This record gives sequence, structure tokens and C-alpha cells, in this order.
Amino acid sequence: MNPKAVQMIENALDPLIRSGCRIERLNLVVCPAAEIAQHQTVRTRYGQIRVKPDGFVRKGLSYIIEDPGRKGRGFAWVSGYKAQ
Repeated sequence: MNPKAVQMIENALDPLIRSGCRIERLNLVVCPAAEIAQHQTVRTRYGQIRVKPDGFVRKGLSYIIEDPGRKGRGFAWVSGYKAQ
């Protein structure tokens, strides 16, 4: 796994974990054509995060989202999104 990619994932995870999200409830959503989509999980300093390829996510975008059920569902962009 590319160390820069893991660092980007960990940077996005940090505020989510600090706000109370548990790594077991988080998914890394990526484009199916992305290299990382070939993995089922990615090992981070917070533990294993599940990788979920999604056909609606274009290459170059990725985000972390918490499973439904908790008020204030966790979400963070990992790459590709630039606020206007």
C-alpha cells in the first residue's frame, strides 16, 4: 500500500475518531477503477478500515463515511474534493 495514500486516509480519520466514531463502523468509499479498490481493508494506525468500491464515485475521489444509525453520522473527504 502506498504510504502517502495511507497518510491521507489517516488524516481524514483523525477528526472522525476524535469525535467518537469507531473504526469498525467506518468505510472508505473509492472508485472501482482505483488501485486501492482491489483491497478489502486498509491498515491504519487506528485499525483496519473497510474499502467499499462505488460505481458513482469517479476516479480521484474518495471519502470516509460511517455506517447509518448514529446521530451526527461521520463523514470526511480523503481526496479529490475542493470546496468552492
